[in-house]
Amino acid sequence: MAAPSYDWLDSMIWSVGISSILIGVAALRTKLSQGKIDNHNEIVPLTYVLLLIGVFLFVSGLAIGIIWPFPMSGGVYNVLFSGASALGGIVLLSISTALLRNSDLRFISYLAFFFGIYLFVAAYSIASYRLTRTPEFSSVIFALLGLSSVLSLPAVYTGNKTLLRVFGIVVIITGLLWLYEAANVTYGHLAPPPPTTTTPKTS
Repeated sequence: MAAPSYDWLDSMIWSVGISSILIGVAALRTKLSQGKIDNHNEIVPLTYVLLLIGVFLFVSGLAIGIIWPFPMSGGVYNVLFSGASALGGIVLLSISTALLRNSDLRFISYLAFFFGIYLFVAAYSIASYRLTRTPEFSSVIFALLGLSSVLSLPAVYTGNKTLLRVFGIVVIITGLLWLYEAANVTYGHLAPPPPTTTTPKTS
């Protein structure tokens, strides 16, 4: 079934996957000292990418809440996607702004932590109410994204190398699964609509 003209959900999912992998790679290469990155200059190019993705997700979340493009099931998908996208955009905007200024990331990790709690609730709701065409897989990737967000708090707050590596690996795996979902959604959205059949008129 072809997607309507106002459905850009696949681009949002691609953005989540890409940003997750970039954050994971950065975490594996980063050294933190009191919440600040020691190799700050190496991370600056990544910062602009996260900033743009954050703007896109935040605006997309607001647009979904206003346009209400998914009327099926009473509009619950609008609540799910608008909330996750807008809040995720805020987290990415906060991260990118802090990185640009080389500010303390520990306070941002608290924001990411509570965003993770939101994602856990969303994952449980998807599984309980059988939302999306693949509720099991959707709930897993939401839960993994929530786990990644929650893990950012101890990893960033302590600056421990082991915790940063665990966080980075989990985020990269999460991003790869989101990219898999994004590819499937794009493939489904590009499917042409079924041909219309006309019933011959009878005289």
